[in-house]
Amino acid sequence: MSATYLGRYDGNRASFRSTTSNTSAGEAVPRSFTMSTTYYNSSRARENQSKFVQSRIDNIEKHYAELCQEIAAYTRKTARVRDKGDLVARTIVQYADTETPSLKVGLTGFAECLSSVQDYRNAQIDRLEKKVVTPLTLYGTECKHAKNDLKASFSAYDKEQRQQKKLETVRMKHPSDRHTISQAESELQKASVDATRSTKALEDEMDRFEKKKIQDITNILRDFVEVEMVFHAKALEVYSQAFQCLQTISEDDDIEEFRNSLRPPSTPGQSRLNLMRTGSKGSLNSTSRSTRNTPNSDRRSGGSHRHANHMNHDEDDDSEEDSDYT
Repeated sequence: MSATYLGRYDGNRASFRSTTSNTSAGEAVPRSFTMSTTYYNSSRARENQSKFVQSRIDNIEKHYAELCQEIAAYTRKTARVRDKGDLVARTIVQYADTETPSLKVGLTGFAECLSSVQDYRNAQIDRLEKKVVTPLTLYGTECKHAKNDLKASFSAYDKEQRQQKKLETVRMKHPSDRHTISQAESELQKASVDATRSTKALEDEMDRFEKKKIQDITNILRDFVEVEMVFHAKALEVYSQAFQCLQTISEDDDIEEFRNSLRPPSTPGQSRLNLMRTGSKGSLNSTSRSTRNTPNSDRRSGGSHRHANHMNHDEDDDSEEDSDYT
């Protein structure tokens, strides 16, 4: 009967129940078979549980490592932006030293504000490394501890499997040796208790691990946002001051200064040249006046007077002759 009964069993608990329903009430189910079925089901459950835990740990370890790597790269690039910002501020200061006063003051103030922004950026980098990158780096250790707990659970599970195989071997080789079979069953039961205890500890540890994971990722990203908000708030304030510095630049004053530099005041050499030009103009004017008072001009003027007197004298003579003729 037992051989026929075992021949019907296909490893499925449902089929086992269906076949046992056809047995007579006086027939008893073998104890060894009941233990095998119970062990099979618990073994499959522990195996599935261990695989699930392993996949969760691997998933967390993978994605946290990638997140840590990317945020670390973000921090390094932010440090490069800080360095480039310092170079820009330094270049503006060097250029401002060569410009007109109003532009120089405005550009110098702008460069100081830009340098202050880089100071806040440096504080941002320090906070990111302390509050974001470091906690993510430490999660490698957390995953390692979880894997050790899982390994301990696997060890207890493997020990239970070995005891089960040992019991089956004893039953096959010594089916009538009740003492050896009973001893093997006792060892199997002890291994099952250890495996159950280990499984329970693993469940508690993984429950703690999941809670800590949720809390940690929330706190880490919250700190990331807080660090970014503090930096941008400070940067906005300083950039507003930089804008005001640019507003103080007076274009008219700088243009006037440029024009004064373009047309510098007269030098001593140029003053002497102007005096010489003035003297030349004065000598030319005196020459023209003296030309009107030369002897030739007197002669011309004297001759004209004399010619006029002579003409008047001739007219008097003609008038006298006319009076004599009459």
